[in-house]
Amino acid sequence: MKRIILFLLVSLALILIFFQAQNPAWNRHLQTDVWIWYERVTNFFRHQSFGGLKDNELLPATLLYVFLPALASGWSVAPYFLYLKATLWVNLLILLGHFIAGTDKHRLLKICLFSILVLAFGPISLFRFDGAATLLVILGLIFWLKQKFSLSGLALGLATGIKIYPVIFLPYLLLLNRKRPVLLQRFILFYLAALLAPVLIFFALGGRWEQVVSSLAFHGNKYVSIESLPASLLTGLSLLKFHQPPPLLAGYGVWGIDLSFITNLKLQFFNLIWLLPVGGFYLYLWAKKGSLKKLNFDIIFCLTLIFLVFSKNLNPQYIWWFLSLYPFLKFNPLSFILLIFICIFNQLVYPLFYTQFLEDFYRYNQHYQIFYCLLLRNLLIVALTVVSLRSVLVKRIIRA
Repeated sequence: MKRIILFLLVSLALILIFFQAQNPAWNRHLQTDVWIWYERVTNFFRHQSFGGLKDNELLPATLLYVFLPALASGWSVAPYFLYLKATLWVNLLILLGHFIAGTDKHRLLKICLFSILVLAFGPISLFRFDGAATLLVILGLIFWLKQKFSLSGLALGLATGIKIYPVIFLPYLLLLNRKRPVLLQRFILFYLAALLAPVLIFFALGGRWEQVVSSLAFHGNKYVSIESLPASLLTGLSLLKFHQPPPLLAGYGVWGIDLSFITNLKLQFFNLIWLLPVGGFYLYLWAKKGSLKKLNFDIIFCLTLIFLVFSKNLNPQYIWWFLSLYPFLKFNPLSFILLIFICIFNQLVYPLFYTQFLEDFYRYNQHYQIFYCLLLRNLLIVALTVVSLRSVLVKRIIRA
């Protein structure tokens, strides 16, 4: 009976977000990234090479990923609507993979709750490649728990190639295996192989090293995006000080704020500030050796949250980075409630009222309600970080 209820809930969640994805209220903004992928794919088919790509932020592994919908739609320069439809189906299967990976007789309740969180999060994961990265992260961690370190290295290496953020987990995994050098070397070897293989394929298909460097620099040059916690706080400060939000900057795939309007801090500060809290958390783990005996998904969850709270970009799809880990966490009712509201406010700001957020609030200094929704979302993420850290740290201190 439990499995039937689980099947119905998961099916309902997937069906509802798939139909949401067809609704213009959602897909009008959400499909902008898919159009960029389509341009990259059609450019390759026309020139039979990656050599002509310019102003490209997609890393080699990501470029290979965006060819999956092209393969599903006939491996040719198909019309955009076919590529979009294929993208939705590919990402729906990836989302189903998250449910399958998290399904366990001891996790049935959490999978049911996870399906509710997926509904609250909305269809954005069907329009982004973050789901591929998070599924690979989860598989890599599961392989690690099963002592399959070669497969773990492959999965996590590919995940890092698609989205750079999984690299923050690498020190934790290396510390866990510090007393088993042979296994550690095997993990590192396969991790690097998976990281480099897409780059070599990219070169074989006409790509150049300068393009890889340009893609990495593209991310470093991104403005402090309006969705991030630093931008929310600086915007709030601007409202208090100047009675208006800071000017918007458009570029590098984000809407950012003009830092010079409100602070003397430079972009490089926001590129690096996350290193301090993440490094501090690692120092704690090193000091409390008991945390380094067995892989703990709650620690991975905390690392992701700490990184995002202090990151200059907290795009709506990045919520999925920690949300996808929910089936593997220790159950905490407060965390579930916080996640529900984070997802709801996230979806309200983007995509539902994003045009009004840009036009009415940032451009015309009106309709503050949308900004308050975003600010509340970010403060709830901070609260979730505190709750999660307390759950990990306090228990460790008591045991020590």
